[in-house]
Order: sequence, then C-alpha cells, then structure tokens
Amino acid sequence: MTELVIENYKVQTTGADGGHNYILTEIDYKGIIRRIVILFSDKSEEPDINENKTIKVIGKIKDDGIEYDLMMSNATMKK
Repeated sequence: MTELVIENYKVQTTGADGGHNYILTEIDYKGIIRRIVILFSDKSEEPDINENKTIKVIGKIKDDGIEYDLMMSNATMKK
C-alpha cells in the first residue's frame, strides 16, 4: 500500500451510480512526474474532498506503463 499526501488536485465526477467523485493529480513516481487517478473504495468519503485542503490517501498504485496514467483504486482517506 502507498500513502500519498496531496496538496494540488482536482475533484472530478462520474455519472455512474448516481455520481462518484475521484481525484486527478500529478505525483513524482519513481523519479518521473506522472498523472494519477484516485478512486475511492467508499462513496461516503467522497463528500469530504475539498480542493483547498491537503489530504492523505492510502491505496495500491497500478502502473500499466509510462504511456498511461497511474491508477489508485479502492483508496481510503487517512484522517
């Protein structure tokens, strides 16, 4: 599991299942700046997301190659 402290991010929304929020940001991953999409495991954590607040998320990062964005699914927010 990886813990990320994120300060600069955008909250995006899907239309699936009544709408889910997810985070889009960039991180330094193995010395390279990469985009990452963070999907939460529990919809109840999504309303707590505020783009003006530093957050900590924990999850497993999936890397399908440099040509694709990184993906962290089933992430949880650490309070």
